Amino acid sequence: MRSRPAGGFDWRYYAGGSGDVVLLLTGGVGIGIGWLDLGLSLEGRYRVIAVDYPPACSFADLADGVTELLAAENVDRAHVVGQSMGGMLAEVLSRRSPTMVRSLVLTGTGFYGEEDRPRLVDKRTQLEKNPWEAVREQIRQALRATWKGSDDLEFWLERVDAATDGEAGRARTIAGYDAFLDLIGRLPAMLEQPGWKGPTLLVRSDDDPLITERQVGRLLQMHPDAEVRHYATGGHSLLVSRPEDYLHDVMSFLAEQPA
Repeated sequence: MRSRPAGGFDWRYYAGGSGDVVLLLTGGVGIGIGWLDLGLSLEGRYRVIAVDYPPACSFADLADGVTELLAAENVDRAHVVGQSMGGMLAEVLSRRSPTMVRSLVLTGTGFYGEEDRPRLVDKRTQLEKNPWEAVREQIRQALRATWKGSDDLEFWLERVDAATDGEAGRARTIAGYDAFLDLIGRLPAMLEQPGWKGPTLLVRSDDDPLITERQVGRLLQMHPDAEVRHYATGGHSLLVSRPEDYLHDVMSFLAEQPA
């Protein structure tokens, strides 16, 4: 575990291994430890960096912070793996710093549109006005439903509890919703421009309860030539629900990329 200032925020991140760099961008809970299984599998061949998210209110700020962080780590190019919110961040990063990206792996992700704005605004409002402990319990119950069947469910719930503890946890969660809402406003301009053109893998489960086909369609519009792998089942968090399959697909794709 390391920490350093970048992009106006204090960043905490995990680093290990050696070789070509793989940057791991986690989902909305914002904890780099969520990549534990993949990170440990990769570090025998790659240098792995997995970040926690600071309370930034836009994906642009997060992407610029990641770029500055990598520069401080003497990284000029990286394979980028993003799950859920991390996939959205990977897309923004690939547009703001395209020469830094070697390949993209986007899993359990898509892009919210204007049809999602009222729901996200309502959730943000609830985060501000309701007792935070009650909100945390709602988060726990939602994750229990999302990660049901996982042998490691309680372990991951403990990690989420640690990440959402206290007012700092509330502030970081609210900032995440601000970032989603900001990105919705920027989406029309993004769709008018081609996405990053390098090697791209999209991985999706057909029964993902959190990312709709419409949201995935926007991502496919940005990357029409991407390699796509579908799971019939697995829900939103394939690394949790189907770790062996997920690890195989991601590691196989990375192994295919030229040094």
